[in-house]
Amino acid sequence: MSSPSKILMGGKKAKVVEGNAQLLCSDALTEVFHRLPARTLGSCRMVCKSWMSLLSDVHFVHEHLNRSQQKLLLFANDRANDRSLAMVLADANGYMYQLSRPLVAQSLFVHNSCNGLLCLGDSKGAVELLNPTTGESVVLPKPMYTAGSSQFSSCNWHCLGFCPSTKQHKIAHFYPGAHAGSLEVLCEIYTIGDRIWRQIGSLRGAPIDRGIHVNGSVYYLTRFRYISSSRINCLNLQSEKFDVLMLPPRKTYGGHCSLSELEGKLCLLVVDGALEGIPRTMDILMLDNDDKQSWTHRYHISLPLLMQSCYFTPRHTLFHDSKIWVQLFARNLYCYDPNSNSGELEIACPESEFPFSIHTFVESIVPLRQDNFIKKIQ
Repeated sequence: MSSPSKILMGGKKAKVVEGNAQLLCSDALTEVFHRLPARTLGSCRMVCKSWMSLLSDVHFVHEHLNRSQQKLLLFANDRANDRSLAMVLADANGYMYQLSRPLVAQSLFVHNSCNGLLCLGDSKGAVELLNPTTGESVVLPKPMYTAGSSQFSSCNWHCLGFCPSTKQHKIAHFYPGAHAGSLEVLCEIYTIGDRIWRQIGSLRGAPIDRGIHVNGSVYYLTRFRYISSSRINCLNLQSEKFDVLMLPPRKTYGGHCSLSELEGKLCLLVVDGALEGIPRTMDILMLDNDDKQSWTHRYHISLPLLMQSCYFTPRHTLFHDSKIWVQLFARNLYCYDPNSNSGELEIACPESEFPFSIHTFVESIVPLRQDNFIKKIQ
């Protein structure tokens, strides 16, 4: 007959083995979750409390986000049928979401996309965050400056960004100073989870286009009297401090400039040609992420014959699937393949029946809150 001490030791060993087995099963389950698409994980959260806890953990959410494939999202207002559509391209299933609209009279548009979240605005100045993958959404408090905005407004716009070190999402709101004609631009910030907007200061230099978010900072291009005296204003979302970048030395800046994000870096797009002439080429210069001073000429693209340069600004230029996607007009999407021999932009899809905007997009489970904001189109 076994002694009590041996039975006790055997019991402790069994508990250790059981604990190790549970830990192993937990690690294996986590790895399985990492490999599942975000839409599936949204349903898995509802299974039990332990799964909800794991799938809501900030480290798991961002590890899954880092493994997710970047896609292309087209957003449009179908006014004829009173609906807003967000269609994900580069998806084997051609996935599409139909978004409900707060009020029929309000035109919904996307300020920008970050980590699978859409920052939405409307003509009355309201701001809403939406995760179309999980259906969660949150309406932000009214900003201090509530004048109406639009998809193409450069004097009153919002930009959603992410601070990698703190794992916080923040929305920066840029709007004009109190005096008409002033070059002063005011800025306020809202941190997801807070209750109010915070005024953080002002910058000199009115934007000539909407800003973009790249690696924890928001950038926008300003113009003074001449384009050669333009500069790039920068807001670091972590420190909430401002900085200025000068444009890279260049023989001529031709017609128009705009900012974009390609391959995780800030890029300057320069359209060559006189203001009254037809633009022929577009150069893409890329900023070095380390010193924030060195620019590298990366691409030289031939443009299709379109219209006079004074009406031409390449909006929403994105890098996806090793190709460069350029939206030139409200209903036209072009594509450039750096590996091809043509060196020209080519039409990527037939002209849309209604205006749209394009955004890089990652399907994610970044949480906001439960809300029945959307329904999926089968």
